[in-house]
Amino acid sequence: MMMLRAIAAALTLGAAMSVPALAQAAVNDGIAAYGKGDYAAAFKEFSAAANAGDAAGKHMLASLYYTGQGVGKDLKKAVALFTEAAQAGYTPSMANLGLMYSKGDGVPQDMQRAEHYATLAAEKGDVQAQFNLGQSYRMGVGVPQSHEKAALWYSKAAEAGSLAAQNEYGLLFAQGHGVPQDYVQAFAWIDMPASAGEPQAIKNRAQLLSILDAKGQLAARKLAAEYAAKYGKRR
Repeated sequence: MMMLRAIAAALTLGAAMSVPALAQAAVNDGIAAYGKGDYAAAFKEFSAAANAGDAAGKHMLASLYYTGQGVGKDLKKAVALFTEAAQAGYTPSMANLGLMYSKGDGVPQDMQRAEHYATLAAEKGDVQAQFNLGQSYRMGVGVPQSHEKAALWYSKAAEAGSLAAQNEYGLLFAQGHGVPQDYVQAFAWIDMPASAGEPQAIKNRAQLLSILDAKGQLAARKLAAEYAAKYGKRR
């Protein structure tokens, strides 16, 4: 589980040192300390931000309780803090709760809650949550199987640059599951993770090339170049 992802980029410091700005500064200082491996200092800063009511501070503090860095591992406290941050609208906490409930990690396994939190995060643009939902709907894990919904969430993550989602979305086009069967579209999506060196995508791309005729290959490579420019990995 990626507990510390996409936090620093979302934070900015205000000019006036109001309570929210102080909390943001504490989170930023905590991130800097965490990056240096000073988990005790990170715990101190994240605690200060969390006590001030800052959702990012609560998320980061929960992450330390989850991993046991700078403090004794305590999944119960981690879940409580993630929940508070999620209720305040903090997307990464929603995504983490979705994963924790789906696996029964620190909480009783609850697929309904897992879907709830994952959907909230996905709707707010969390790429990993979008991919996870795509996987759930494709396989029917915790939700009724729906290739159409799988295609919807894969497409969002794929367009955001997720290599894993691009491969899976391409496979849906190759199979005609949830989208019209289209080998040219399949190749265009799968070419991006394949070009990035993803082993399974490389195999999938080779198989598509064996299916496409010369005209189809030309069209597929042209569309792949367009997609690479538009949806190439950005994160």
